[in-house]
Amino acid sequence: MSKPHRGRIQAQGGGIEKSESWAQDEPLSLESGLNLIDNLKKQLTKKELAVREEAFEKLSKLVNKNSKNGIDAQVVVSFYADEDTTDERVDLEVRKGKAFIKKED
Repeated sequence: MSKPHRGRIQAQGGGIEKSESWAQDEPLSLESGLNLIDNLKKQLTKKELAVREEAFEKLSKLVNKNSKNGIDAQVVVSFYADEDTTDERVDLEVRKGKAFIKKED
């Protein structure tokens, strides 16, 4: 049986396809989601990361902006490295459930 909260974050284009995914019983917390983003960044070379830095910034803004209520499935969105590219990007997929919820203090 599949987990009720799942998705993935991917870095794609320019000859790469690397990702971090989650599948769990509870909604993905903001902290855990940001850790997945950092783990994905660590998989990239300096050049691959440099090309996607703006895309990662856009992704981080989205998840932080929506952290009060989280991001509900089904969401598939791509953040491009810049306005001139259609290849190098970072993708967010919330396939089921909810993700990026900030835990109350």
